[in-house]
Amino acid sequence: MVYTIGFSSGMFITADAKEKEDFLTMPRKFFKGAIEGVKFTQVDIESITEFNEPYLKEGMERMKKLGLRLGFHGESYAMGGAEKPIGMLDSAIELDYIHAHERLIQHIEGCGKLGGEYVNIHPSETVPFIRLGMHLQPAKLVDPWGRPLKEFLKENPKILEWAIEAIEKNIIKATHLQGYVRWHYERLRSEIKDKELTPEKQNEILKEAYKKALFDFVDSNELEYGAERIAYIIIAKWMQKNNDPLWKDIVGKKISDNKLIEKHKDWVPAVSSKYIWGHFNPKNNRYKDPKPLLKKYKIYFVFEAQMGAAGLEGLYRLTRPRDMIFLCKSIGSKWVGVCFDFEHVLSQNIDPKKEIESIPYGLASHIKVCHLGWPTPHAPAHMPIPVGSEAQIYLYERLFELRKKGFKDGYLIFERAAAGRGTTIIALRLIKHFLERDVPPKDLPLEFFGLDKKGPDIKKQEVIIKEHSLDPLKGMLVVPEEEYTFLSKAATEKGKAEVWKKEKFR
Repeated sequence: MVYTIGFSSGMFITADAKEKEDFLTMPRKFFKGAIEGVKFTQVDIESITEFNEPYLKEGMERMKKLGLRLGFHGESYAMGGAEKPIGMLDSAIELDYIHAHERLIQHIEGCGKLGGEYVNIHPSETVPFIRLGMHLQPAKLVDPWGRPLKEFLKENPKILEWAIEAIEKNIIKATHLQGYVRWHYERLRSEIKDKELTPEKQNEILKEAYKKALFDFVDSNELEYGAERIAYIIIAKWMQKNNDPLWKDIVGKKISDNKLIEKHKDWVPAVSSKYIWGHFNPKNNRYKDPKPLLKKYKIYFVFEAQMGAAGLEGLYRLTRPRDMIFLCKSIGSKWVGVCFDFEHVLSQNIDPKKEIESIPYGLASHIKVCHLGWPTPHAPAHMPIPVGSEAQIYLYERLFELRKKGFKDGYLIFERAAAGRGTTIIALRLIKHFLERDVPPKDLPLEFFGLDKKGPDIKKQEVIIKEHSLDPLKGMLVVPEEEYTFLSKAATEKGKAEVWKKEKFR
C-alpha cells in the first residue's frame, strides 16, 4: 500500500502569455507532470469541450507510452467563466439538478475513456443557504432523486401535513406562495354557499388552500427569492423523522421546527449530502446511474470542498471532509471517495487538525486524494513546500494523523500555481518515504529535513558547538581570560584574529 505523488497541470486561463501555448491541449497539460519530475499529473479540466479536442486520444496515448499516469480535476467555478453544472449536485432546482447530473455522467465517461484514475470535483458550489433569500430562482423544485417535489409530498402524507403547518407558522414562506394561498382560499370559499362558516370549516378550507398552493408553487417556474429553502427545509424534516443515516452521522441530534432557520449550519450539510447521494442512487430512468460507469472504468469519483470566498468562510452548504466521508459511506461504492485539501479546509474557517480529529477511526480510508497546499489565510496561495520548512513538517503531521485514521494509500498532489515550485518535489518524496514507513513526526530523522548526519553542515555545527562549549564559564573565572590562535601577537593586535574567525568556515 503506497502513495502516489503528483502535480496538477495548471490551466490555460491562469497561465501568463509566455506559457499559454503549453496548456493549449489536454495532452500538453498531461505532460506537465513529467516536466515537474513526477509520473502522475492531475489534469485540470477547464471545459468539457476538451473531451472533443482534435487528436485527443492519440495525444493522450503518446503520453502514457512514456510511463505517465493521470487523474483529473473537473470543471469548477474557480477556473473562470460562469457557475459550472457539476458544482451544483446539491441543488434542489429542477433545471440545475438535470444539468448537474448530465455533467456528472459526461465527466465520468470522458475521464474514464482517457484512462484517468480519478476525477475530483467540488460538488457544492451552489449559493450558500444563508444567501438564498438574495437570489431569484425558478420555483420548480425536486427531491433528492431529481423527481418533482410535488410527487414526493404526495408520497409522504405526514411530511405534507407538517409542511402545511410550517406554512401556517411561517417556517416555510415565499412571496408567490402566499399569492397562491390567497387565490386558492378565495376560490374554495366561493364554492361554499353558506355565508356563515364555523371556525372548524374555515380552518379546513385554509389547510386545503395551503396544500393546493404548495403543490402549485413547487411545480411552477415562478421566479422566487430563495425558492430552494422550501425544498431543503422539507427534506430536512423528512430526514430527521426517518432517522436517515446521513442525518444521524452529520447532524446527530433533533432540531426543533422553530430552530430550522436559526440552526441552518447544523443541518444544511446533511440535506446537501442527501441531494448529492441521490445522483448516485437514481430512482427513475431519466437519470443514469453513475456507479456502474465508475466500476467499468475503474475510476474514483472524488468530492472536494471548494475554496472559501472572503466573507463566506464556512457558510457553503457542504464544506467539511468529515461530512463528505459520511456521504461516501452512505453511497456505498468503493469507487467514490474524498479529497482532503488542507488549503481549502482552512479557507472555510475549519482547523485541519481538528477536522482530522473528528473523523472516526477507519473512515479515513474513504480519502483517496490529498491536495498538499500549505494552509495559509491567503487562499488560494499554492505556495511551494521547501525542504525542511514548517510547511513540510505540518503537512507530514496531518498526513500521519490521517494515516492512523485509515488513509493508508492514495494520491498526494501538489496543485501548482504561478508562485513556482522550488524544492517541492523533493519535499513530497521525503513525505512519501517516511509516511509509508510509519515514522511518527517526533521520530523523523535529519534526512527528512534535507540534512545528512555525516554531511558538512552537521560537521560544521559540531565544530562550532565544541568551540563554544566553555562559553558559560566566561566571567566566572578569577584568572584573566585569554583567547589564543595560531596567529602571532602582532597579527592579533592588528585584528587579524577576528578576520580569521569570519573566514575559517568558508
